[in-house]
Order: sequence, then C-alpha cells, then structure tokens
Amino acid sequence: MLSVTEWIRNLAAWITNSTGSPEEVSVWASMLIIAIAGAGISVGVSTLLWRYKALILRNKEIQFAKIIVPYIPRIGFLSALRIPIPKFRFNLSGWRGLATSTGIVGIGFAAALTTVIASTDTTPIFPEAGASYKLPYTFGVPLEPDTVTPEQASQTLQLNLGDTSRLDKLLFENMSLGKSGLDNCIDITFATTAVSTTAFLNTDKLTLSNVSAPTFLTTGSEISTLTLAGKVDGHTYGPTQSSTISDITVQSDRGAGTFTAKDSKVDRIVISLAGSTGPVVGEVEFKNVHCSIGKVSLSNIKAGELIQDATSKFGDGTGINSASYVVDDSVSIMSGTSNLVDTPITVK
Repeated sequence: MLSVTEWIRNLAAWITNSTGSPEEVSVWASMLIIAIAGAGISVGVSTLLWRYKALILRNKEIQFAKIIVPYIPRIGFLSALRIPIPKFRFNLSGWRGLATSTGIVGIGFAAALTTVIASTDTTPIFPEAGASYKLPYTFGVPLEPDTVTPEQASQTLQLNLGDTSRLDKLLFENMSLGKSGLDNCIDITFATTAVSTTAFLNTDKLTLSNVSAPTFLTTGSEISTLTLAGKVDGHTYGPTQSSTISDITVQSDRGAGTFTAKDSKVDRIVISLAGSTGPVVGEVEFKNVHCSIGKVSLSNIKAGELIQDATSKFGDGTGINSASYVVDDSVSIMSGTSNLVDTPITVK
C-alpha cells in the first residue's frame, strides 16, 4: 500500500506539472486512474481465469456449496396496502456483464484504496513541522532528526525553493521558534556562500513585523530599498550603496499561490534556495514571529523592498557596544533608511 501511495504521489506530480491542475485535483485524478486500472486488471485476470478454467483445473468441475437463504416471514399488510416493490434485474452477460463487473470492482477498489491510504499514510502536509516542502507542492518529505538531538524527531519547517518555484506570498504568522544547539532560528540561504554563482530569493517585498530574536545578520543580498526600524542591543549598519541594483517587481501571480504557516511552534524555519536563478515570490512576510534562541539569518535575497517595523526587537544582552544586529557590507542597496534604536535588550 505504501508503494501505491508513492505511485499516486508521483502520478499527481506529473499531472500537475503537465496540466497545471491544482494539486488536490491531481491527487484525486491519480487515485481514480489507479482505481480504474486496478479494477480493469482484476476483472481481466478473473475473465481469463474463468475462460481457461478447464485448462487450469485439468477439466475438473468446480463444486460450489449450496447457499441456503433463511426463511423470512411475509408481511401481509404490505400486500394489503398494495405497496409496489421495485424489482431489479442485472444483465451480467457479454460486454454489459464485463462493464458491470468492472464498475463494481472499481468502486470497491477505490473505496478500499481511499480508506487504507487515509488511515495509514503519514506523509506530512504543509505547514506541518519536521519535513521539507518543495512548494508549490504541499506534500512533504520527513526530515532526519537534528544532530544535536538524534533521539528526537525534527521540528524544523523547511522549504526547498528552486527555479521552478513561483509563489504569490509566503506568510509566517504567530510562531514561536528556537531550539538549543541550533545556530539559526530563521535561515534563508543557499547551499554555498559564493553569492555570484548562486540562486537568490527573488521577491517584490520582504517584511519583518514584530519579529524578535537574540541576533540578526543579513549578508550577500541585493535590495533596492532597505528600511529598518526597531530596538536593538547594538548594531552595525554597513550596506554598500550601488546605483545598479534592480527594483524587483512581481506583478503576475499566474501559476502561483499563497502559503501560510501560523499559530505554531517549531524549532526553526529554513528556506533553502536552489537552481541557477532561484525562486520568485511576490511577498515574504514574517509577522509576530519570535525566537527564544538563535539568529535570524537572511542571505541570497534580491528584493524590491526589505522592511522591518519599529515593533521588532533584537538583542543578546551583550550591550550596545557589541552588535547583536548586523547588516553586512556584502549587502548592496539602491537606497536605505535606518531608524534602529540602540538600547540594552536581552531576548529570551
């Protein structure tokens, strides 16, 4: 049954890629196709066995036990009331019989398939933690336990976005993050550090609203307009101004969708970028997201705007003379405004 589940998942992915159908429609279509195929195979095999039964049984007769139907007393008042009793007749000969048998077997096969998959399939569905998701596909792959706690199941929410990923919006709202032993609680990054040869998260706008964490770091990004506010326990603001930075604008949402993770507790959020150019996301928003441990690490981003509001707080308690908040000089901007306020803060 696990193999059948994998067939359904692969067929659904193929249908979605080929036709652009919504994933839910593709899944049901895949189940229907496999159910019909299973019914056809079952009826076909049964037909062949019956046709060649003499050869298989070496001309021996099949003896069926006599079925005795229990006596059911007649209900006289039904006859007195002259209530018509419908009569059913099934023609099970020839092609009609084959079609009827196929339909009956198909319905039974589909019902059994749906029941078993629903009761046994543990495939994670976005935004369930402990899995990686290749959006816009919402079925995930379970993650291995973190090396710091190999005895515990992973509670990381990971998104693997590549060149073919095009999303309207990614929203993370009302979430609590952080786990001892993990360096980053929010991590947007590519597999390598060579910014010139890696993919970027291409987005019209990236917003941080009421976000808090012990530390913050932005590196290797290109941002047209950078607007920062909030309270920080010391900061370094050193982006490189460049007149060649493009203003990323995402207007078309064709083939895109909005994906929301909210009201949950996870160890961390990882957005892993792949490909030669990277994904396109209309808007990425972190709203009321709080990290008790770890760093907000943003890299490999090309954004029209990056906005952090005044309710955000970052600080590890080391004092304002030791920067808890860093915008690295590898970040290139067209224009920027910093209204960050240095004040002693310890985020727990």
